[in-house]
Amino acid sequence: MPNTLTVSSKQSPFPYAAVSIAAYTGRADLIFDDAATGPVLAIDGTTFTSEEDIVQTLAKEGGLSSDSEKVCLFASSRK
Repeated sequence: MPNTLTVSSKQSPFPYAAVSIAAYTGRADLIFDDAATGPVLAIDGTTFTSEEDIVQTLAKEGGLSSDSEKVCLFASSRK
């Protein structure tokens, strides 16, 4: 089962941080589904629906959480 991040292009505010980290790390395939009501990360059999949890999980999976400079860069993009 592939890891996926499902988002709606109509979502406001758009989950830029989650999408950016997924694209940067390649740890989840992006799926754009306008029927989605919020971001959903399915990774290793676990589902996350909070953008904060999604960002933290992808950062950890992609090795960004151990590189404080990269984490600060992505954290600042969420503001």
